[in-house]
Amino acid sequence: MQTKPRRLVSHPIYAACLAALTLAGATVASAQVTPTSVIGDSVSDPDSSRYSDISEAIKRYTNRDVPGAEVFLETARRKDPRLPPVGVMLAKLHLLTNNQAMVRPALEQAANAEPGDPEPYLLSAEAALSDNRTIDAEALFDKAISQIDAYDANAKRKRQLQIRGYRGRALMAQRRRNWEKSLEDINAWIKIDPENAAAYNELGQTLFMLKNPREGYEAFVKAKGLDEKLPNPYVSAAVMYERTEQRAEAMQAFERAYADDKANETTLAAYSQALLRAGDLQKATTILKGARETNPDSFNIWLLSGVAARMSGEPAQAEQYFTRALSIQPANRDVYNQLALLLVEQEDPKQKQRAAQFAQVNAQLNSKSGETMITLAWVLYQLGQPAQAQQALQQGVQLGGLSGDASYLVAKMVLAGGNKDAAKRLLTMAFENEQGIFVEKDEAKALLESIK
Repeated sequence: MQTKPRRLVSHPIYAACLAALTLAGATVASAQVTPTSVIGDSVSDPDSSRYSDISEAIKRYTNRDVPGAEVFLETARRKDPRLPPVGVMLAKLHLLTNNQAMVRPALEQAANAEPGDPEPYLLSAEAALSDNRTIDAEALFDKAISQIDAYDANAKRKRQLQIRGYRGRALMAQRRRNWEKSLEDINAWIKIDPENAAAYNELGQTLFMLKNPREGYEAFVKAKGLDEKLPNPYVSAAVMYERTEQRAEAMQAFERAYADDKANETTLAAYSQALLRAGDLQKATTILKGARETNPDSFNIWLLSGVAARMSGEPAQAEQYFTRALSIQPANRDVYNQLALLLVEQEDPKQKQRAAQFAQVNAQLNSKSGETMITLAWVLYQLGQPAQAQQALQQGVQLGGLSGDASYLVAKMVLAGGNKDAAKRLLTMAFENEQGIFVEKDEAKALLESIK
């Protein structure tokens, strides 16, 4: 499974709340290309007739007439110098249409034509952050912010650039675990944009990492007040307590969130995950039973219900819950993974064949997922196809990003091949780096003990 920063089963148990807690790296990313997405950060009325040249440029670009689009962008810029440089607007068109190969040349064009404009550096910094090029991102954000400070051609645009710059550099500092620097940039962001819920969410996370949970919780309360869609502040706090390995405090915070609202999907999903992580199957099952009644169309609730049933040794019930989850998200990687692992353990040959079908389809849809490839390897191994299993195993290990359960399956396969030391290393690392729900944790512990 997958989601954002901690795993569910392989990732998604804090999916809903972590999605709200985590900011996206880049700001220019939309499936729809409109004047607002190209120049909305620079002018207040991007859709007005005075910017018809921008609309025409978008039309030309959509029809693959890039030179024609560039001509209209140049015309628009001559009419209103407050707009971004032509190369920046062209780069945004490339970004918005996922034409990644053409982004950098456009930014180089902008930097050469107007070396004092900060946005080529800012867009490059955001791209570097998104690509995990932290060294590049660090230098580029510093360069961008220094140029933003000196920029005075358009107050509206400067404000938006400052927000993006401080936000991006704060996220970059978090990757470095430089929480003090992150706090400095978040405070600068809030000073410019004091009503931004995402900024207070980031502030809350950073304060928790700086061992200041009281003020961190207050920041989450402020964020929730600005955006009702965010998780209960106690859930946000609990996630951070979990992240800092304060399990007792995390559980207390989850319980307070649950007491506040026993029907909230995000609270129920996060709380039940925490209970499953802690091995409290009975309480998790009780919480999930109520959750299915109050949130009958929640994918996460049905998925977690299946995981709980699987951990409780109830395969028929688990299959029913996973099937319901699949009906909500028909091509979901996590459900396919869970169904394959569940069904391959059944005695019925038809169920084993269904497991193979789920695993093979999942591998085709998610060929870059190490978790998915390890599941395929295990299913093929169980079905007596060692050559194909070995191929999938090698691919999965190379892709990496394996959960504890996937590492356990790899350990069993390499142990069967006689490599006891490798199996021991895999299991030891699985426990040392444990994240999310470890469905077969007890079995993995027993295997590790048997080969010590």
